[in-house]
Amino acid sequence: MIAVIALGLLAMLACLALQVLASVFAARYFAQASKQPLGPKPLRGIFLQFSILMVVLMIGNIVQVAFWALLYKLLGAFEDFETAMYFSGVTFTSLGYGDIVLDGRMRLLGPLQAANGLMMFGITTALFISAVQQVTAKWIAAQSTRA
Repeated sequence: MIAVIALGLLAMLACLALQVLASVFAARYFAQASKQPLGPKPLRGIFLQFSILMVVLMIGNIVQVAFWALLYKLLGAFEDFETAMYFSGVTFTSLGYGDIVLDGRMRLLGPLQAANGLMMFGITTALFISAVQQVTAKWIAAQSTRA
């Protein structure tokens, strides 16, 4: 039991490293994009910035889901990667359909992955909200200079 929990905690640390990497890429992109003026069609530019930010952050989360799926596959929990990926995605997002479950001691990895997913989506959400706040402030400043 302790070995499975330790393995889960190591997987969580690996996911944190992946989340940091995705977050740094996203933050760097947004820092560069936010230096640009909003232009004549600001909503289009804002939508594009948010879209790119969302995709970068979601790719980071998808990579983490794939990492857990690979771990499950290597442990022999699932016969094919597609099933492992499905289970991992359902667990990481804490949907928890229950149509596919882990057996034996490996069941302890499920709650660890769900907790990991909640934390990583929390980081993703925090970055996205920060971007919304920055763009909102920029938008308000631009509107007040036009008035």
